Amino acid sequence: MEYGISLDLGTSGFRAHAVDLKTKKILSTSITECHPLPGANIMDHLTFSIRVGQDVAHNILVDTVNKLIRTLGIDLKDVVRMSICGNPIQLSLAQNIPVEDLAFAGENAKRVRGIKEQKRDAGVFSAVACGFDVPDKTELYVPPAIRHEIGADALAMMYKSGFLDQKENCLVTDYGTNAEMALKVGDDIYTGSAAAGPAMEGQSI
Repeated sequence: MEYGISLDLGTSGFRAHAVDLKTKKILSTSITECHPLPGANIMDHLTFSIRVGQDVAHNILVDTVNKLIRTLGIDLKDVVRMSICGNPIQLSLAQNIPVEDLAFAGENAKRVRGIKEQKRDAGVFSAVACGFDVPDKTELYVPPAIRHEIGADALAMMYKSGFLDQKENCLVTDYGTNAEMALKVGDDIYTGSAAAGPAMEGQSI
């Protein structure tokens, strides 16, 4: 038996699915009741990571994922593939990529602080190297983050829904704590995002 684990690292909590890679069926699902990092929104998570330390934030996040996947009811020794999705901040914390370039807007603010842009390209990585309690052979699939507001979760939504293949004008939305929207007109895609849930910056929306 070979298993896959899909992870959605949301702003308000995490979700994990155990998947039978032969039948493509979801075998079990586990979720957290809240985000493991202190705070009520993405800005709190960023602030915590920068002030307390990137390694601390990474270790808390990975520890939570490891506890979560142990509740899936599968033998983790048979996990050969993991896929991870979420906004650029959550994925960066999972991979221990610095998040300072996501915390400040504008080139001047980044230049004054000596902040360098980080690469967040798609790739297949070692799940063990990221700290996940799975076999050494387990591959970690990470989709790309295109911009601050267009993370891997928004891109996955566009891909999985068939949105990119549509010939007529169409709209796709993801209503999470942070909401993304994409409008396709011909070959052009217009995107945007805003806080939509219990995030501090979205309380009046």
